[in-house]
Amino acid sequence: MYSLAIIDYIIVIGYLSGMIGVGVWFAKKHTDFEDFFLAGRSLTTPILITTLISTYYGIDVLFGDTQLAFTDGVVAWFGYARPTYAFFLIAALLLAKRLREKDFKSLPDILYLYYGNKARYVGALTSFIYSLPALSLYGFGMLAEVALGWEPIFGMLILGGIALVYTLTGGFWAVALTDSIQFVMMCLVIAIAFPFAMNFIGGFDSMIELLPESYFDTLGDLNIFLIIIYASTGLSILVEPTFYQRIFAAKSYKNVRNALIIGIFIWGSYDWIITILAMSAKTAVLQGLLPTDVAPDAALLTVVIAALPAGIVGLFIAGVLSTEMSTLDSYCLVAGGNVSYDIYKPAFKPDVSDKELIKITRYGVLLSWILGFGMATAFKQMLGLWVFLSSILISSTLVPILLGLYIKKFRKPLAGFISSGSGLFSTIILNIYIMAKGTFDPLEETYIVQWFGIDFLQEFVMYITVPISLIGFIIGLLIERRIEK
Repeated sequence: MYSLAIIDYIIVIGYLSGMIGVGVWFAKKHTDFEDFFLAGRSLTTPILITTLISTYYGIDVLFGDTQLAFTDGVVAWFGYARPTYAFFLIAALLLAKRLREKDFKSLPDILYLYYGNKARYVGALTSFIYSLPALSLYGFGMLAEVALGWEPIFGMLILGGIALVYTLTGGFWAVALTDSIQFVMMCLVIAIAFPFAMNFIGGFDSMIELLPESYFDTLGDLNIFLIIIYASTGLSILVEPTFYQRIFAAKSYKNVRNALIIGIFIWGSYDWIITILAMSAKTAVLQGLLPTDVAPDAALLTVVIAALPAGIVGLFIAGVLSTEMSTLDSYCLVAGGNVSYDIYKPAFKPDVSDKELIKITRYGVLLSWILGFGMATAFKQMLGLWVFLSSILISSTLVPILLGLYIKKFRKPLAGFISSGSGLFSTIILNIYIMAKGTFDPLEETYIVQWFGIDFLQEFVMYITVPISLIGFIIGLLIERRIEK
C-alpha cells in the first residue's frame, strides 16, 4: 500500500469538502419536484456531455474494464467496451427523439402510458434495483483499501456517505454541477496517470515482450458466449434509467443527440487508455514491480498509485473519487424518484404536493444507499455485480419498452405486465440459485453450476431471462387479443 503524503490528504479532503458544499448550496433552491428531479428540463449540450460521461464512467467502469483487460488484454475494449458505442449511437439517432415526444419524467412513466399501472410498478421496482449504488460503494471500498489502508466497509461508509449527503440536499442540480467538475477531474487524472504508468514499466516494448500474445488478440482467449454477454450489457443503454432522466432533463432532442455523438469519442478514448493501463499493471506484476496477488479489478489503481509522485497521487485519488461520486449520486436520485414519483404518488397519494414528493424522494435515496451497501458486500468481484444489475434491467424492460415505443398495436396491458414481471423475477431467482448452489471459480471469477454436464456461468443468465421476457410478452398479447374477440 502507498503511504499518502500530507499534500495528498489535503487534496482529497479539499475535494470531498467541496462536494458537500455544492449540495448545501442547492439545498433550498428547488421550486418544485421537476426542478429537484430534472433540473427544470433546462440542460444544454455541454452540461449533458459532462453529466452523461461522468455518470457512466465511474469506478464500476474504471475497475470493471480493468479486471477484464488485466486478465485478458485488449478484448476489454474490442469485446466489452466497443459494442456499447453502437448502442449509444442508436440511442442518439433513434431512441432519444421518440422519448422526447412525451412529457415523461422516468422510465416507469413509459410503461404506465403503454401498459398501465401494473407494468409501471414492476418497472419502478426494476429501475430501483438497477439503480442501487452497489457498484459505486463496492468501488469506494476497494479504493479505500488499496489507497488509504482502510477496511473496505469503512471506505464505503465514509466516501459513499459524502456522496449521499450532497445528493440528499442538492437534487439533480447538484448532480449536474458536480458531474461537470468530476468530468474535468476524471479526464485530467487519466491523462496524467498514463505517461507515469508507461514509464514505470519501461514503455510499450516491455508490455509487448512480457504479455502473452492473446492479450493483443481482439477477442483474446475468452469463451465466445461470455464475450457476447459482456457485449450485450450495452443493451442496458437503451433502457437505462439515468440516461432517460437526462433525456427528459434536456432542453431539446438536439441537445441530447449532439451530447451523445460527441460523448462516443470521449468514451472510446477513455476506455482505451484504461485498457492499456490495466495491461501495464499486468506487465508490472510480471516484472516483480507489483505483488503477484494483486486483485484484477484493483490492478489499475495499484499500478498508478505506485507510479505517481506525492501530490499527484492525491489528485489521482480525488479524480477516482469524482468518477464514482458522479455515478452514485445519479443512481441514488433515480432510485429515490422510483420510490416517490413512480410508486408512492400513483399508489397512495395522487394529489401529493411537490414539497412532500421531494421529501419522499430523499427517503428513497437513503433507502437505495442502504440496500446498495448490502448488495456491495454480497458479491466477490465487480464485473459479476455489473452483469447481474444489467441482466435485471435488460430482462425486465428491454422487450416491453422498445416494442411499446415503436409498435402501437403491441401496447396491451397484460403483455407489458407479464413481460416485465417474468423478466425481473426469473433474473433474480436464477442468480440467487446459481450463487447458492454453484461454486465460485477463481479462474473464471464467477459462480458456475453444472447443468446436464455443461458449465453454466452466472453471466449466462440473460440467455434465459430475455427470451422469458419475450415469451411472456407474446403470451400476454395473445391473451389480450383472445379477450378482445
